Amino acid sequence: MKRVYTLIIAAAALFAGCEEFQPVFTGKYPDPQEQYIYTDADFGKFTSIADVKAMYAENGNKPYVVEKNCVIKGQVTTSDQVGNLYKSLYIQDETAGIEIKIGKNGLYNEYKLGQWLYIDCSGLTVGDYNGMINIGYEDPTGEYETGYLEHAYIIDQHVFKGEYDDPVQPVVITEADLHKEVNLGRLVTIKDLKYDNHIFILAYVDPNGNRKDYNNNGIFIDEEGPDNYGVTTWACSEQKWKEYLLAGNFDSVEAAGTTVGELLRTTGIGSMAYSVSQYFRMGKTDVQVRSSGYARFADTEIPQDVLDGKATVSFTGILTEYKGAAQFTLIDLDGVRKADGTNWY
Repeated sequence: MKRVYTLIIAAAALFAGCEEFQPVFTGKYPDPQEQYIYTDADFGKFTSIADVKAMYAENGNKPYVVEKNCVIKGQVTTSDQVGNLYKSLYIQDETAGIEIKIGKNGLYNEYKLGQWLYIDCSGLTVGDYNGMINIGYEDPTGEYETGYLEHAYIIDQHVFKGEYDDPVQPVVITEADLHKEVNLGRLVTIKDLKYDNHIFILAYVDPNGNRKDYNNNGIFIDEEGPDNYGVTTWACSEQKWKEYLLAGNFDSVEAAGTTVGELLRTTGIGSMAYSVSQYFRMGKTDVQVRSSGYARFADTEIPQDVLDGKATVSFTGILTEYKGAAQFTLIDLDGVRKADGTNWY
């Protein structure tokens, strides 16, 4: 039987709901205020995104709090409408692309593809997450190098909406370009990838984080393959994960004197979507195509011809990396194309 070979700490998330009482309204609604559209004239000069990303290395590869007057300008290249990005968006200029950690959902309602944004970086932190430089707020917990700009007042002090423009056109890159810093965080297209029959899994013994007897609750399976454990969807929602689990898909993986399947079936697994991503191969390089269990397309089947190795795929999305390995974040399934450029879906 195959063995889980890496274990990680998993953090649980708690969500609370509340009822909201609506007051009786008998007056007249005020006219909506016209939104101010910022232009270059409001800021004077700009720092390139590449120069801001370089601040991290110049600070000894440590989080850098921007103290000087520093404004970057870039176009929005992502949308969280289908749920595959979480409380973040990416912007890019002619020099580079970067993640802006805005701690809100539904960002696509406020920041449109192609729209220019001005980010006042003064007081914000340039940090790294396993190889990806990003801009956020100082993380008060110290767990991460950057946190989210969660409060409206803070967001309004740093993120300014500019003019709408045509969406950014992706740059087509080759296998040799996958690890070039200039491409990380940018909207790109990668072509002719083959399915690698290989998946990434992050699961939890107890979604509420109460189990401490099993190595701090987390199971991380990243097989060298070839083995996808019968997972043929882009990711999987909570319900789909349970279907795979109860069907015995993970009964071949040993863990804690039993199997992953048996362990998870008997420890109250549930209550959140799980992280399952598929691997594809570009030339000789594995590329993890990251998909969230909360994405609307999570349970969508990968085309059978792709699974069978009869067809290749081209992807358009954001190029990232994780600890030196190539990753790719889909924005939606429109970014999954056939070799001739037509849609799979």
